[in-house]
Amino acid sequence: MNITDHVGYVVLNSTRTVPCLDEGRSQFVKWEAGSHRADLLGQYRMVTELTIDVGIVPSNAHFFRIAGWRIALIVSEIVKDAMEAQGCLGGLFLPVTR
Repeated sequence: MNITDHVGYVVLNSTRTVPCLDEGRSQFVKWEAGSHRADLLGQYRMVTELTIDVGIVPSNAHFFRIAGWRIALIVSEIVKDAMEAQGCLGGLFLPVTR
């Protein structure tokens, strides 16, 4: 989507989620019963070290968020390379696989 009055700028967002957080290799805290956000019970409250299970990610998922923790925007190498080739500024690409 183009940004009005800012020629050359676009917004990139994803509504697709994939349940692929590798809980054995990630560091996280989940919302618990009795918290002030009972509506988020069982979802990830904070993820401090993010690792995804690539075996769960569908082969056509090049751009998505993690189910239960929609903060991080995950992109494939294909999308990362395309963004960098276009001079996309402002993105910080960190590895999420091990």
